[in-house]
Amino acid sequence: MRLVVAPLNYSSWAVRAWLALDHTGADFKTPEIALYVDPDWRQKILRFSGAGKVPILIDGSLSVHEALAICEYVAERFPDARLWPEDSRLRARARAISSEMSSNFIHIRNEMPMNFRGRAATFTPSDATSLEIARVLDIWEASLSTSPGPFLFGDFGIADCMYVPVVSRFRTYGVELSGAMAEWASALWAQPSVVRWTELAEASMAIPKYDALL
Repeated sequence: MRLVVAPLNYSSWAVRAWLALDHTGADFKTPEIALYVDPDWRQKILRFSGAGKVPILIDGSLSVHEALAICEYVAERFPDARLWPEDSRLRARARAISSEMSSNFIHIRNEMPMNFRGRAATFTPSDATSLEIARVLDIWEASLSTSPGPFLFGDFGIADCMYVPVVSRFRTYGVELSGAMAEWASALWAQPSVVRWTELAEASMAIPKYDALL
């Protein structure tokens, strides 16, 4: 299998799919497209998918784009990884907040672009972004309040994968976490797949366009 990605320091969608696939223990390669650096980057993505976006999972003759769809496919392909909770009610909740992450929070995305290596010198969120931050914190608090821990629904799963880039953004832009949310974030940074991602992110190519935003 191949997971076509943008540099993992910046590409939150690629990170989500990468974490889910890595957690399965599957053997896969990670071709990296140099967004905005390689003059042919758009054409290279289009060779893999007409959608023109990363990540893209290639499994034999199958090509799957969109991070959450890739996570769903990976969960079915590798059921022993238990990427969704076994309990149907918890699974429904995990899917709901994963879908909410996939389709919402546009102001966080625009004002707080992911840059794992970077730290913003100053940051004041707009009112719209502050509302989205509050909603994310509410999601985490509600999930953790009924979770046996250490992750959002017990075991590390897709819901955690979907929100790891937000935890990274909050660290970059100085959004403090406390209580159960801080403990969950600490557990995330120690989780083996997350550790492997951070190592790749530290070593990934720089995109000056994104670094200039901090």
